[in-house]
Formats: sequence, structure tokens, C-alpha cells
Amino acid sequence: MAKAATPAAKKATPRTPAKPAATKAAPARKPAAKKAAATDHPIRDQLAVTRDTIKSEASKKAASLKEEAAALKSQASAKARDAATKGKDKAAEAVGSLAKLLEDSAGTVDTKFGKQYGDYARSAASTVAGLATTLDKKDLDELAASTRDIVKKNPAIAAGAAAVIGFVLARMLKGGSSND
Repeated sequence: MAKAATPAAKKATPRTPAKPAATKAAPARKPAAKKAAATDHPIRDQLAVTRDTIKSEASKKAASLKEEAAALKSQASAKARDAATKGKDKAAEAVGSLAKLLEDSAGTVDTKFGKQYGDYARSAASTVAGLATTLDKKDLDELAASTRDIVKKNPAIAAGAAAVIGFVLARMLKGGSSND
């Protein structure tokens, strides 16, 4: 084995060019092996194609899912609107029945408690009948707007009405579920 020259030894022995033209800088060569290596990676190429295919398919699936979600949203909205309309109609019918019941019982209230209380019952019956008529005539959007306005103007009345409605619903559910 040959001894490696130390740095000090290299400085001591200057190199002389073998040929006088050898001092010119040779043009930089691009290694042919590296070019071929960069383009000859079938696995890397296949991975890139697969990645692009997956991205494309994922984009298509996402668009499809968005369309399905929009369709389901519109179907749910339509069904909810139909259910709300049916509920409004049933509520109007129930309120109308309550108004009729109050009107019918006003005569009994007259005889048992006096004409003044019978008049209160008739007044309540006419107010409830007006509410039933309003429920019948207005659509859901108008009712929602009216309710918002009432709540904004009279929040205390709205809270009281919500409490009364909650109490009535609780009593109805409790009465309907008990097996007494």
C-alpha cells in the first residue's frame, strides 16, 4: 500500500502540469448516469401516477358527497316544513276546539259564577278563536316573523307563555303516560 501524503508534503512538492494545455479548465460535464437515474425510476413514476389518481378520485368523491349532502339537506328541509305545516294545522284545529269549548261553557259559568265571569269566558273564547283563525290564515314564515316581533317587544310575556306552554305540555305528557 502506498502512503498517503500529508498536507505538509503536498505543499512542499508543487505539481507541474504534464501538458501545457492541461491548465485550462475543462468544461463541466453532466454525468450521463445521473440523467438516466432521474428518469429511470419506474416505482417513483408509478407512485406519482397512483398519487394523482387517488387525488383525482378523492376530489370526485368529495364533490359527489357535497351534492348528496345538499340533496339530503333540501329533502330534510322540505320534510320539516311539511311536518311544521301539519303541526300548525293541528294546533289551529286544537285552538279552535278550545275556543268552542270556552264559548259553550260560558253559559254554565254565567249560571254558576255570575254574568261577569261568563263575559270573561266569552271574551277569552273570542280571543282564542281569533288566534285559531290567525293560525289558519298565516303560513309558517309569517307566523315565525310575528312570533319574533312579539318576543322582541315583550320578552317577559314570551318567557311566561313559554313557561305556561311547557307546564301544559308536561301535564299532558304525564297524564298520557301514567297507567292510573
